[in-house]
Amino acid sequence: MTAAIRFLLALLLSTTLTAAAQTKPPQPHTRIKVYLVGTFHFDGSATDVVKGSKTDMEATKKQQEVEDLITRLAQTKADKVFVEWRLKDQPFVDSTYALYRNNQFKLGNNEVYQVGYRLASKLKLPRVYCADADGVFDYEGALKYAKAHGQEKTLNGAFSSAQPDSIRQLMEARLGTTVGLDAEQALKDLPNETLVAKLARFNSTEFMRGNMDSYLLTLARVGGSSNYVGADLAGEFYKRNMRIYTNLLRAVDIKHDQSIVLVIGASHVAFLQEQLLYSSLFEVQDVLPLLTTQAKPSSSKKLAR
Repeated sequence: MTAAIRFLLALLLSTTLTAAAQTKPPQPHTRIKVYLVGTFHFDGSATDVVKGSKTDMEATKKQQEVEDLITRLAQTKADKVFVEWRLKDQPFVDSTYALYRNNQFKLGNNEVYQVGYRLASKLKLPRVYCADADGVFDYEGALKYAKAHGQEKTLNGAFSSAQPDSIRQLMEARLGTTVGLDAEQALKDLPNETLVAKLARFNSTEFMRGNMDSYLLTLARVGGSSNYVGADLAGEFYKRNMRIYTNLLRAVDIKHDQSIVLVIGASHVAFLQEQLLYSSLFEVQDVLPLLTTQAKPSSSKKLAR
């Protein structure tokens, strides 16, 4: 072997080893973290079954509480913030959020502005994303059926603990606890309760279980024989949440996003948790550590799959 050939082989080997050393190791397989922030509607809601009243979020004390909330949620380091407005509202959100970032738009009272816009701005994100979807929830139709078939008390018990029907009483006797969620009571402020404390209550396991019981143990019993009016009503709400999940899936940057936040009515969260828990792309994070302590995201718990 000539000296020239030996030199070329040595140079080739050296170049190969250098390139291998400079190649970055593959990134570990990770899912996109999802923080579902269940909330009440700051402006109240005329369309929900249980009507909430407006909370003045522009009061000085409330503004301090909102700032505390935003500081906590910013620990998620979210790549995107989603809110409960429909896709058709996206052009309005894009324009007003851009104006807000330039101090040319005064935020309104509701949670989209006070939480969604402010959190995205604090994280220096270029956009707020709409995630809500149209859906059918014909409660009046179900109520009409329930009245005609002696099931009005059962239906009313889906969202209120007042006057439980006999089957619900049997369930509660067996379980030793109340079944379902008293939404009217949940919406009421406790004495000296801050915004963060109230949202911690709305994102607790007890609230989620009570909310799901309202559908699975109460609403599902409305109907009879081949009539599934209560189950169909619950199914329509499930379908709406599936559409919301789809909007998240369509909007995320699969290659780059590490975490996202969705600010949404608390009644949606348990449904979305179920859909996200069994999605191989997403990893649902428990927001309670952020709402009850100053913990960093790394200490927030991952929900079991």
